Parts: sequence; structure tokens; C-alpha cells
Amino acid sequence: MGRSDERCAPRAAPDGLVTMDTRLQLTFDPMWLNVRRIRQSVSTALEARGAGLRNAAMMTASELVENAIKYGESVPGAETVLFSLEATPTVCRIRVVNGSTNATGVAELRRRVDELARAQDKQTLYMARLEQLLANAEESGMLGVYRIGFEGGFELACDYTNNVVTVTATRNTDV
Repeated sequence: MGRSDERCAPRAAPDGLVTMDTRLQLTFDPMWLNVRRIRQSVSTALEARGAGLRNAAMMTASELVENAIKYGESVPGAETVLFSLEATPTVCRIRVVNGSTNATGVAELRRRVDELARAQDKQTLYMARLEQLLANAEESGMLGVYRIGFEGGFELACDYTNNVVTVTATRNTDV
């Protein structure tokens, strides 16, 4: 794995307790062994947080990094994959940046992210996609996007500029 920058800064919470802001930034080549490393890095970075947030963040990081590895490619604006985690007392934000010249694939990702954002019931959306995949063995993909929203409780945003895909997952830490 490439560059790593991990910082923690103390912050006084409204209840007077001191909590830590956590920041983690990693760059790496799109190789499958890096998924486990990201999970371990997220677990370590969030070890002082509750198990619910830590597990949700580990799952979300894994899903996003797996997508970057599976669908991404090296482009001039994103030759490697960039992963970042920021956790404050109120928000946890995970961002994955990778290259892609597959505009059609990115459009499908954006459609699913938008659908997730509009969904009143994320569980129903997740289960419907799971049933689609079970009913059609030839079809695959995009279950992880719904899993992030349903199981992880994260909201997703997607940007695609100059063949660079940026997916950001955000969740309140008090959930």
C-alpha cells in the first residue's frame, strides 16, 4: 500500500468528554489484497468508537474499495486508488477515488446512488436487488451500494469528472 497519513486530534464534545477526530488517507494500487488492509486500517483507526460504527465503516470501506478495484482503471487524474476516512464526534465520512473511462458503468452507479438517496425504505431496495440477483444468475453487481445504505446507514454521493470517480459515504456517528 502507498502513502499513509493517519492523524488524531482531541476535541471537546458538548457533554464535556474529550473525543478524537480521526483522519486516515491511503493510496494504493488496485489489488484485492488491499481490501483486507483497508478493513484493518479502518478498524484500527476507529477502535475507540462503538462497534456499530466501526463495523459499518469497515463494511462500507470494503464495498467501496472492492468497486474501485473491480471497475476502476488507471487514468491521468487517478493513477492509483485514493482512500480516505474522516471521523469526528458527529460524522463519519469515507471517500474512495479511482479512475474509469466507462461512462456507461459510472452512469449506472450514479443512478443507483440517486435511487438510494431517494429511497424511503432502504431495506426494501436492498432486498429487491438481492431478489433480482437470485432470480437472474447472469446479472451481477450493485448490491454493495444498497448494502452500504441499508446495513451501514451511510448516505452516498458520486461525482464523475475527467474520468475520475469519487464516491463519498457519510453517516452521523450517533446512529
